[in-house]
Amino acid sequence: MRPAFSSINQAASFASLLLLLMSAPWLAHITFLPQREQTYSSQSIRWEKFPWVQKFIYEETNDIDIAFIGSSHLANAINTPYVQQELSERVGHETVVRSIAFASPGFDALYFFTNDLLEHRHVNTLVFYDECSGRIPYRLHQHTPLWFRFGDDGGVMSGLPFRYQALYYYAAMVGMPRNLVELFVSNLPEDPHDQLVGAFAYTHAANPETTLGCCGVHLGFDPNYRAQNTNFAAFAPRNEVTPADVCIFIPEKAASFAFSDRPLPISQIYFAKQFGFLTKIHGCNLVALHMPLFDERTSPVMHEARNWPDLMKTDICLMGISEGRLLSGLSESEIRQLYSDPGHLNLNGQKYFTHLLTPALIQFYESHSHH
Repeated sequence: MRPAFSSINQAASFASLLLLLMSAPWLAHITFLPQREQTYSSQSIRWEKFPWVQKFIYEETNDIDIAFIGSSHLANAINTPYVQQELSERVGHETVVRSIAFASPGFDALYFFTNDLLEHRHVNTLVFYDECSGRIPYRLHQHTPLWFRFGDDGGVMSGLPFRYQALYYYAAMVGMPRNLVELFVSNLPEDPHDQLVGAFAYTHAANPETTLGCCGVHLGFDPNYRAQNTNFAAFAPRNEVTPADVCIFIPEKAASFAFSDRPLPISQIYFAKQFGFLTKIHGCNLVALHMPLFDERTSPVMHEARNWPDLMKTDICLMGISEGRLLSGLSESEIRQLYSDPGHLNLNGQKYFTHLLTPALIQFYESHSHH
């Protein structure tokens, strides 16, 4: 067989190049990295990136009264303009409510997005949801090379086992070519008036930059997450569920929640704890929101992957409505009219869920706004 290299010098050159590439995330550090906000505009919406997040984190500078932050499940479930309108009317002055979303679940993504947000804006109340719900998340977020940069983020990895540190370092290495290009050429900004393209075009939703970050999906139900069921029709449930049915975890209502002990990736547990610590030092009031899943539509209790206040060692308000109560009185076909897939509410479900939830959120905000 013909040798891979014709000379020792050629082999040495290849080894040197390989070493340089592997060392690039460490060598670049912060000096040779583009501005952090470029990580949010570097990918088109076609690749499930959320470019409006760049505006909400880096361009706006005022305080946020309530921020919803999490993966697409949360962006599809909360009608942000409605919450902002109701909160403003309640407190008697204009308030700021935003939804900041990323594609695919994971507490590592939640931590890094929240860290960027809290470095630039003060947030009174931060609402997140169980990023491990529905399915076991990845060991590291599948889009990590798009936003993890060793020069910025390497320090927080020290508490992880080495094999996980190596995975994140490799992700930073994969992302380095894009970072080097962005160092010299800035990404073009998104036009908020353009119709969405790519991954969200078929939803016929308004650009989330114009709806404060939420995504009202105009899709009918399909059990396949990647399906494009355009058979959507407006539907408003008529049952006896009221905002009083929203449940907040207290010892007397512990039976309304069920906490799992199923195995989860070490990295996700680690970053859940880091998220709790981060929000605590920034003085955020935390709400962990139970997300209503289609597959649990008859459940009388709210299933959570962990008891988040105990795990994160900080004060967290667990809030939600069990699927069995939320969907009570509705037929199977009516329930399907509230979802686009087993994990995402469509526009019908978003309006229904948000209207029930908002009074409890406002009450929590008011009770913690002076602390």
